[in-house]
Amino acid sequence: MRIVGRFSPLTLALLMLALGCMGDPAGGDDTTGGDDTAGSGDSDTGGDDTPEAAALPIEILGPAGTAVAVRIDVPQDLADAPAAELALTVHNVLEAGAAFVVVGDAEPIDLGAPALRLVRPSGGHATASLALPDGTLRAGENRVVFRYDREIRDVSGFRVLDVALVVGGQRLATGLPADDPATWTAPSADANAIARGERFFTAESRDGGPPCARCHADDGADLAYFAFSNHSLIARAEHHLFSAEEAADIASYIRSLPVAAVGRVFDPPFQPGPAHVGAAGAGYDAVLPADDALGAALFPDGFPDAPAWDIAASFDTSTVALPVELPSWSRWLPRKIDATWFTRGDGALAVAEAALASDGSLEAARAFATAAVHLGKEILITTGDHAGRVELLRYAAVKLWDWQRRHGGFEGADHGFPDGGPAFPYEVGFAFFEAAFVNGLPDAMDQAFSWWMAQAAVNPGRGQTTGDRPLNWRDVLTVADSAGAGPWTLTYLHLVGSLEESQGALADDFGTDRGPVRLLAVPLRRVAGPVRAALMRRFLTREAAFLAGGGSLTSEHHVVLGNAWRDGCDGLTPDERAELRALAPSEVAADLAACP
Repeated sequence: MRIVGRFSPLTLALLMLALGCMGDPAGGDDTTGGDDTAGSGDSDTGGDDTPEAAALPIEILGPAGTAVAVRIDVPQDLADAPAAELALTVHNVLEAGAAFVVVGDAEPIDLGAPALRLVRPSGGHATASLALPDGTLRAGENRVVFRYDREIRDVSGFRVLDVALVVGGQRLATGLPADDPATWTAPSADANAIARGERFFTAESRDGGPPCARCHADDGADLAYFAFSNHSLIARAEHHLFSAEEAADIASYIRSLPVAAVGRVFDPPFQPGPAHVGAAGAGYDAVLPADDALGAALFPDGFPDAPAWDIAASFDTSTVALPVELPSWSRWLPRKIDATWFTRGDGALAVAEAALASDGSLEAARAFATAAVHLGKEILITTGDHAGRVELLRYAAVKLWDWQRRHGGFEGADHGFPDGGPAFPYEVGFAFFEAAFVNGLPDAMDQAFSWWMAQAAVNPGRGQTTGDRPLNWRDVLTVADSAGAGPWTLTYLHLVGSLEESQGALADDFGTDRGPVRLLAVPLRRVAGPVRAALMRRFLTREAAFLAGGGSLTSEHHVVLGNAWRDGCDGLTPDERAELRALAPSEVAADLAACP
């Protein structure tokens, strides 16, 4: 391979690291693994040498055959009670035939079985109660074993966030304490071990792939910030063929970093909710259980008949909990790094990354983000490789996350996303969005939606959106609809998006097909009749004020409004249709002709 152009020493160092990434190595995180490996799937509960969990969450991380046990006491008077259940909250169960649980001597239960609805193909948490056959439980200690029987490619296991038996109306817990990262200690405090671990993490590889630092923050700070346990760090390093001693050195190095454990590996970064904290978000348990819960939280007295145009100004998108789970940190990490990223275009990406590392300015961050976005477009145009584009933009997102952590943090009013700064969650979501239209990646619409909700949580536009970045709200509603978002989620997004796209420079587009009129179509098809009428009432009131102030409407605006009305008017009562027509300015009367 020939490297052209003149590079600084730092840029050359980045290039040399990148050139170790040839082939098909997986990105380095505790939920990425190797090729599928079949397990037995029998009812063996692991034998006496199966390790016992000491705290929650329970980490079942490692190669095929990894197992962890817990014990739950059942009182004598409940042992024979019928209809016992095992209540579980799990994280990162991706498909059937890999993650299992065995209660006592009963048959293994496949946690990926469709009927249990615990599978999250793109990662995430899920909760369910598993019916146990009568006679499964006995008085006294009952052993529950979680197993990882088949190693899915790029997945090293799963976690159990909570487990209990529900018997005779009583919840019987394990009694395990919650694991507290503040109490963790390094496998070794020896300075030589830490130095070796730093070298292994930042500069060495054992499996022909890149050093760990290429997929993570350069110094591994993300692993400390999101509280990857010693066990997960060691298991992952061993997967990449480091010895047990070397893997322990890597864990010792990560534990030595002066970075507080703010988040958890199973909590989605920036998850919106009342307890939102920095990049850690509000936690997985902030995800609302159902769409109706969002409507009840936002509008406890019911949706107003005549909502103000700026009703969404009172919504803080970082603290409004949603029934949408954002990508966990493991889904930020790239699964593959292509060395040609750093040599294309005379090494523009490597040059920009070196400047990001040495300069740290907002301008350097913008330049790096721009280089990654342009390179992603080039990859798509020249190769049609949607997966490669996503991996590139994930890589850029991790480096930009770490840039912001080092230069301002995530605790300020802008949540670490300053006006005009890189909208890197948007960019990853946009790569999935474009892939969805050609079926280029599985679950692409769902993944685009979750990434864009991360962007909305930290910076929905603040009146400075260009219509494309930080978010194009028409695309947001399209993705939300395709991903199966409920009517209250669509209503919330419509209210936020239409306010965003009527402020700043976009205020000039109000009377065109590029204005908020384009955000009517999805909610008018999907929300309940009374809310549908209220949203139209809100829009037509704004439309009348716009025209009374001297505004004019383009022909395309009339077309978009007419189409939205036609698609949604059958969900309105005759009285609602008549009232809305009476409210509408005369200039748009013809646009509301459908559904006489």
